Amino acid sequence: MIQVRLAAPRRAARVTGLILGAALLRALLLPAGDLLSTMVFAACLLGISWFERDLPTLPSPASGGGKGPAVTGILAGLAVGAVLLAPVVSGPFSARPVGAFLPWAAIAALVATLEETSIRGVLYRRLAGEAGTVAAIVVGAAVFALIHLPRYGLGAMPLDAAVGLALGGLRALTGRVLPCAVAHTMADWGAWFWA
Repeated sequence: MIQVRLAAPRRAARVTGLILGAALLRALLLPAGDLLSTMVFAACLLGISWFERDLPTLPSPASGGGKGPAVTGILAGLAVGAVLLAPVVSGPFSARPVGAFLPWAAIAALVATLEETSIRGVLYRRLAGEAGTVAAIVVGAAVFALIHLPRYGLGAMPLDAAVGLALGGLRALTGRVLPCAVAHTMADWGAWFWA
């Protein structure tokens, strides 16, 4: 029995280390080009999400013990995405060319979804199963902030941590990763125009 209880924290620590290692590799590869470093990061997250996916999703207390309807989750993701965009919408439009948005948007959606499947999917399940939902939300938010540190700097850490908490709360309320991916993608896409 003791071995089973000790195995889960080691698995959560392993997943945390893998995600942070993928972010470190991305930062180290950045001088070779943003596209290359981002694709390597995405490949690492895909591997983590695929090879560490063996635990079933925990029931959501907000949905009566099971997963809520997918449409409700997507609507919740859109609502949270709109809230995440609120701080940047009041600023001026960015000078980025609109024609470059579509290729960037596809990559941003892929990376956001993989970040969510690894953090709010695999890592969340591991931590929630052993340490509880609050720990899964808080540790997930810390990991989320840390993986963005090389890209956005120390000044963005409080905002990244707050976004991580919001996405973790969304995961806990809906019992699904998809709403988190929708909210994250929407926030990233909006940042193209306002950040």
